[in-house]
Amino acid sequence: MKKIKVLAIAPYQGLKDLIDKVAGEMNELEVHTFVGDMLNGVKLVQSKADLDYDFILSRAGTAELIQKITDLPVIDMKLSIIDMMRAIKLAQNYSGRFGIVGFKSITDTANIIGQLNNDDLEIQTLHSIAEIEKAIAHLKANGVSLIVGDVITVRHAKKMGLHSILVTSGRETVMNAFSDIISVNHYLSATKEKTIITENIIRHSNESVLVFNEGKEVIYSSMKENDEISSILVKECASACSNIEDEDDLVIVKSIQQDSYHITRKKLSIVGKTYPTYYLKKLHSPLKPMDKSILYKNSTDSPQVDLDTFTTSNKLFTNVIENARSLAETDTPILLYGEKGTGKDTLAHAIFQRSRYRNKPMVIIDVMYMNDKKWELLFESDNSPFLEEDMTIYIRNLHLLNDEYQLLLESYFSNSFVHKRNRLVFTCDSNYSKAMEQGPFMLYLRNELAVFPLTLPSLNERKEDIPSIVSLFLSEMAPKYSNQILGLKPEALNRLQNFHWTYNLDQLKRAVEELFVLTNDFYVDEDTVKIVLNSITITTPESTNPLIHTNKTLDQLNKEIIEQVLIEENYNQTKAANRLGISRSTLWRKIK
Repeated sequence: MKKIKVLAIAPYQGLKDLIDKVAGEMNELEVHTFVGDMLNGVKLVQSKADLDYDFILSRAGTAELIQKITDLPVIDMKLSIIDMMRAIKLAQNYSGRFGIVGFKSITDTANIIGQLNNDDLEIQTLHSIAEIEKAIAHLKANGVSLIVGDVITVRHAKKMGLHSILVTSGRETVMNAFSDIISVNHYLSATKEKTIITENIIRHSNESVLVFNEGKEVIYSSMKENDEISSILVKECASACSNIEDEDDLVIVKSIQQDSYHITRKKLSIVGKTYPTYYLKKLHSPLKPMDKSILYKNSTDSPQVDLDTFTTSNKLFTNVIENARSLAETDTPILLYGEKGTGKDTLAHAIFQRSRYRNKPMVIIDVMYMNDKKWELLFESDNSPFLEEDMTIYIRNLHLLNDEYQLLLESYFSNSFVHKRNRLVFTCDSNYSKAMEQGPFMLYLRNELAVFPLTLPSLNERKEDIPSIVSLFLSEMAPKYSNQILGLKPEALNRLQNFHWTYNLDQLKRAVEELFVLTNDFYVDEDTVKIVLNSITITTPESTNPLIHTNKTLDQLNKEIIEQVLIEENYNQTKAANRLGISRSTLWRKIK
C-alpha cells in the first residue's frame, strides 16, 4: 500500500525529534520533518512545493499561515489541555508574574484551564503577527516579566528583554494529528503561482541600499541576488526594523565570514508612511573581529537583556540591580566585580541596553584574548574603536591586564579622553591579586575616572534564587529536547541549593542541562541530582585559590599558566599558543 507522504513543519527542534520518533511507529506514513516557525515555515513549504506531498503537518500560527499559500490539506497539531497545563505549571514555579500571549489555538486552551482551576490568568489573544510586540509591551508595562507562548511569541519576548516559556507539544498531540491525517487521507494537488517583481536599482558607489515598507518587506535593494552574504545582511536589516517608530537613527556593525559591515539605518517618511532605509558598506579596518579579542554587540542583537526582568529574592543582588538601573542612564564608568560565572557579562549587556548609547554598537575588548599586535592596533590605528564617539566600550577580564598595558592604558586614556566621548564598562574577577588592585590603571579608574564599583554576589550567597533560576534554565532547554520536564522534586531542588557552586551560574546551567538529558520523567528526582553533583565534584579542582602564588619561581609560574591554558583549550596547542601570544614551537619548548 502506498504510504501517505507528509511534510511536517515543526516550529522548534524538540518537536521535530518527537514527530520523527512517533512517525517511526506509524507504518502508514512517510514523514519528512523540517524546523521552521511562522514565515520560515511558509518558506520551507514553498521550497518543497514540487515534491508531491499528500499532507502538510504543522502547528498553531504556522499552520494558519501555511494554509494561505497551499492547496494541500494542512493538519494543525492543535495544542492539547495537557500541553498548556505543562507550560502553565512550569510558569507557576517562577517567582515573578507571568502572562500568556498567542493566537486563539493557544489562548482558548489557556482560558479553559484558567476557568477549570479558577485561576485569574493574564492572557493576550493575537489576531496577526503585527500585534505581538504591542501585546507583550502591555503585559510588561503591568509588571509581567515572563511570557508563555509559541516560538515567535517567545522570540519577541526575548528581544524585548523578558523571560519566556515555550508551550511545547506532547506525544499525545502528535499522535492525534497523525490519526487525523490517516482519517482524512485524500490528495489535492495544485500549484501556487509565484510572482517575481524586479526593479531597477540605484547603486551607491561603495554602499548598498535596502528599503523596507512598514510590513518589513524589502521593496528596494541594490544588493546581489542569490548571494549568501547579501541574504544574511537582508535578514539582519529586517530584524532591525523592529520598533522603528520608537527608535532614532541606528548604527550597527555585523561580522560575517571574517568581514565587518557598517550598517546605518535612516527613517524615510513619505506621505505619512515610514520606510526604514539601510546603507551598508564593508569596513576595511585592521581591527576585524576575527576572534574573541574584539567583538561588537548591537542593541538589536538577541538575546536582549532588560534590567526590569532581573528577578531575585536576594538583598545583595537586589541592591546591585537597583544601582545598575540608576547608573545605566548616566555616563558614569562602571566596574563589575564578581566570581567567574556570576553574570557580569549579562549585567554589562543589560546596562548597555538601558543606556543612551544603545543606538550604536558596544565594543567588547577581552583582555584574555589580546596580544601585543592587537593592543598596538587599538592604540595606533586610525580605525580604532577608542576614537569613536557615543559608544559603549566594554573591557572584560581586567584582572588579566599586566603592568605594561596598565600603564599604556592609563596614559592613552589620560591623553585621548576616551571616557569623555564614550561610556566605559569594565569587569574584573573578584579574586584578582593585590598587585592588580594597586596597579596603575586600577588606581586611575578609582581616583581619576571615579569608576562606580558593583560587586555581584556568588550563587552560594543567593541560594534562595536557585529555584527561579532552575525554572528559567529548564524552560530555555525545553525546545532542544523532546522530553518534557515540569520541574524538580523538593528533595532534588534542596540538594542543588545546598551544593557549593564553584563556577556559579555557568556551572548550575551545565548541571541543569545534564539533569534534563538524564531525566525521562516529568520531575527530576534526587538520585539524578546526586549523580550530576558527584560528577561536578570529581571534575572541579579542590583548590579555588588563584593560580598565581608568589612563593614560586618565574619558570614555575610560567609552566603552571601554560598548563592551565592548555587545559582550558582541550590541549589544542595552536589555540593555547594564540592565547598566550607565542609560537607553537616556543610553547612546546616551555612545556618540555
